[in-house]
Amino acid sequence: MANYIMAISINPEAKKDHPDLSHYVNESFEVFTKMELKVNNVFATLGRYDFLIVFDADSHDDVFKTASEINSKGILKTETWPVIPYDDFSKLLG
Repeated sequence: MANYIMAISINPEAKKDHPDLSHYVNESFEVFTKMELKVNNVFATLGRYDFLIVFDADSHDDVFKTASEINSKGILKTETWPVIPYDDFSKLLG
């Protein structure tokens, strides 16, 4: 399985149109279960992003589908990064 981090921001316009966004955020998190991705942790953040989700996936296709489904509602915006542990990265460098 490959490791990923998905950074999620709430669309500022959605905040105006949907006073209770918790339902939509929780619904978006359910997409990870539907796509059978292994969520390792979810963080709420202060700053540029509202949430960070650390997860594992068997295929890039599943990650693309997950991000596309979350983005399709126009309420949340995602940015996804493939990541590797630092020790693995160090070994790549020799």
